[in-house]
Amino acid sequence: MPSTRPSLAACLVLQGASAPPALDTDLRDLVAVADEVVVYDTADHVAPGSAAFEATLHPAVTVVSGFWAEDRERAKQAALAHVESDWALCVLPGEKVRADTAALRRLLDDAGDVPAMSVRVDDVVRGTHRSARLLHKDAALPGAVCRPADGLVEVPSRLLTVEQPVATTASVPRQRGVFDRV
Repeated sequence: MPSTRPSLAACLVLQGASAPPALDTDLRDLVAVADEVVVYDTADHVAPGSAAFEATLHPAVTVVSGFWAEDRERAKQAALAHVESDWALCVLPGEKVRADTAALRRLLDDAGDVPAMSVRVDDVVRGTHRSARLLHKDAALPGAVCRPADGLVEVPSRLLTVEQPVATTASVPRQRGVFDRV
């Protein structure tokens, strides 16, 4: 009998001229949490021979070559268009995801048709806040916008937290605005 558990993807948009220093580690960590990882690469960050390229050889990782065009929302939507899972967790390069995957799957299964969920983000620049980072596949379609007024469900911090280590703050300012703050 096929499993009915909700599937989870992690979406990562890579922008800028240089690859994040620990991209290979980021990808390996995301594969441990998600069923699939979609990387939208705007500048050939995963060149053959690099450690990041080796990490992309995992069967759960899909790399999509795209372009930046100074449009964060378009790049995020382009990445989400390649997601096959029921839910997508949007993360930035360098962010670390901590999850109780079994309990998170139960929460997603109970969520029904909720369009998005807010996730606790421990951000060294803006402090701890909640952000609409976990999107249901239907809500991730172009034109679908989730705002706090839409009644976002909060994912308990013990189930899922995204944290941005101090080492990634050098690239933070140019990444701001990728995700709406809740």
